[in-house]
Amino acid sequence: MSTFSPRLAARALTAAALVLLLGGCAGGNGPSTVRTPLPTPTVSATATAPPVPMPTVTETVTATPQAAVTPAREPSTSRCTGSDLTMEYRPDPGASGAGSSAFDLVLTNVSSSACTLAGIPGVYAIDASGARISAVADASGPNPPGLIEVASGARADVRVAWHSPGAYGCTVGTSAALVAEVLDAEDGAVRAPAELEVCTDGTVMMDASAYRML
Repeated sequence: MSTFSPRLAARALTAAALVLLLGGCAGGNGPSTVRTPLPTPTVSATATAPPVPMPTVTETVTATPQAAVTPAREPSTSRCTGSDLTMEYRPDPGASGAGSSAFDLVLTNVSSSACTLAGIPGVYAIDASGARISAVADASGPNPPGLIEVASGARADVRVAWHSPGAYGCTVGTSAALVAEVLDAEDGAVRAPAELEVCTDGTVMMDASAYRML
């Protein structure tokens, strides 16, 4: 008579269960799937091109040359001398009043060629011997620049303002002629007969203007 031990039966059942479990694991229906790892993205270093320098544009400003100012040409003729001219004294009664008057000294070019006058002439009175007895007339206005060309036979006028010597309380004399110095030279004066009361002590009582062509 066999003896059945419950402890032995339990061990047999446990061993059978292990065999079945191991057989199930080893006898899978499909092949095992092997996972391929995803490729790691490669980071490529992108080279940055250096900035292209822009060309520098330099603007060149060319100065436009200005036209040279040509000064007015002076007449090429020579200066008038006393020998080239005659002078006439012309009183102006219409300009008289309140102790003053005016007259004109008209100069005519009697030479065969043109000559030139400049500025304001020096006007004064002389006596019969030719000695100067009055002060030189003041210049009436600024001394004009340039030369005035006087053609042969042409005339130029000098206006002179006269003031009565009595207004100055000066020593008075009477002139025999008036002189106009047109050039500071030996032959630079021209004269005309004229009887005028003038101051003989150096008091200035006449004013001469610039030449004016007639």
